[in-house]
Amino acid sequence: MEPAEKAKLFLVVHWRGVISIVTPLLAIGILLPLPAEDYEWCAYCLIVMAVFWVSECIPLAITSFIPVIVFPLTGVLNTSETCKAYINDTMLMFIGSLILAYAVEQSGLHKRLAYSTIRAIGYSHVKLLLAVCVATTFISMWITNTAATTMMVPINFAILGVFEQQKMMKIYEYDSSGEKIASDITTCYFCSVTYSATIGGTATLVGTATNLAFKGLFMSTFPTAPEYLSFPKFSMFAIPCVILIELCMFAYMLVLFLGVLRPDSEAAKNAKLTKAGIAAAKQAVDEDFKKLGPITYWEWMVIILFGGAMIMFFCRSPQLFPGWGDKIEEYFEKEHRFILDSSLAFLVGYLMLLLPANLSFFQNCTAKYGEDLTKQRVRSVLDWKTMITTMPYSFTFLLGGGFALSVAAKKTGLNEKIGAVLQKAESLPDIVVLLVIIIVVIIFTNFASNVAVCNVFAPIVMQLAKETGRNPLLYTLAAGVSASFTFLLPVGTPGNVIVQSAASIPTRKMIIAGIGPTITTAIIVWLGIYFWSPIIWPDIHEKPEWSAIMI
Repeated sequence: MEPAEKAKLFLVVHWRGVISIVTPLLAIGILLPLPAEDYEWCAYCLIVMAVFWVSECIPLAITSFIPVIVFPLTGVLNTSETCKAYINDTMLMFIGSLILAYAVEQSGLHKRLAYSTIRAIGYSHVKLLLAVCVATTFISMWITNTAATTMMVPINFAILGVFEQQKMMKIYEYDSSGEKIASDITTCYFCSVTYSATIGGTATLVGTATNLAFKGLFMSTFPTAPEYLSFPKFSMFAIPCVILIELCMFAYMLVLFLGVLRPDSEAAKNAKLTKAGIAAAKQAVDEDFKKLGPITYWEWMVIILFGGAMIMFFCRSPQLFPGWGDKIEEYFEKEHRFILDSSLAFLVGYLMLLLPANLSFFQNCTAKYGEDLTKQRVRSVLDWKTMITTMPYSFTFLLGGGFALSVAAKKTGLNEKIGAVLQKAESLPDIVVLLVIIIVVIIFTNFASNVAVCNVFAPIVMQLAKETGRNPLLYTLAAGVSASFTFLLPVGTPGNVIVQSAASIPTRKMIIAGIGPTITTAIIVWLGIYFWSPIIWPDIHEKPEWSAIMI
């Protein structure tokens, strides 16, 4: 074997190890000449972590612990200061939102919502795709995007399987090399699911970890700023944008894969369904829905507790009227933001772990004899042992790594150094800067973890806003929201990986499916932030006094 071939084979097998060793060595150039300044060590850490996060040469969570090693050993931050970044209100809110979401999953309420939506909308390809998109979008507003996508995979297969049995379509086809891949209609359904989950997750603060990440970074950087990113205000901004983005994605999928507006195309011919096929699809969905049975006490408890939590999130401090959080702060004579959403999340989570999932427990109250007592443990609304086997705790470390970098960048003056470079953008109008931020972040987030991209770009755009005399919320919103939109590649989000592996979707097909939503999303977010956000936050285009105080 030739040396070039050996080197190629070595890199194919060991590229992760090569990046893990070469990146820190090359980045040493930032530290020269020695001894390095604190901000140079912070920049070194930032670059190494950014490369590791983008390439995923080591697990994302492990990369997030690099500040705990580097900062104390180089005198940037002491160990206590660094570790405090890994546990705060944002982190606990993330865990609390997962706890609430797992109760929905364990009860099966999300499946009932999905099947009910499909039955209500209809059974042609257009109606089924609409139902799938609506159900996934709504559910992913409240539970993780990954869980919403995973839930819809078997539902999609059940629907498409009926059409295949009726010989109206094929779930799989074969490429020129003989490899089994998803057909165009299969690609349409499964990509629509993961895209809808991604879009829906941006509608609420608890819908995706990225929203909590940029909110946490903003609040920790500007602690004296008003509570702009409260649950109701963020959703008032995000939900109209989500609806428009979802409609554009849906329309693109209809035209591209189902031949809508192209009646003579091959896609339109393949998407035609017979009456018998539609009836068979209806029967299959009805049978699956029937298996769920009538709505259970468990599901009612989840509706009451989960729904109550969402209402309480909106009503804590809505700024439209005095909320329950405002009343508590007033009663105890405490400052604003003394009580935050994480307290409520854990209160409801505690009730879910405490209250029973069925009424058999209450038989103990009417039992006359010992043999009438229940013999088995009564399941709670949320089962702790089941939850902890699947809860993605590692994301909390990913959030913490970003917060640690942010703290160090502020303390060492790295933000000011970056800001001095970015001051050249001062002459550009906001609408241009926003577009550049959105495009750059969306490009990067297709190649790396959404939260990791947010951790890297949010502090940079906050400093950019400060240096150019703009409101930091404007640029932070652009970077934070854009970091969630991964439509082109599987590596950007677990949902894309799930549908690609489940349905054997080639990457090239996912890119074709994702290019339309990527373009329309960038435009809608751009115009939404520039024109719609001032209605929610009237001072977003003004330089505020609090932006001068960065901690």
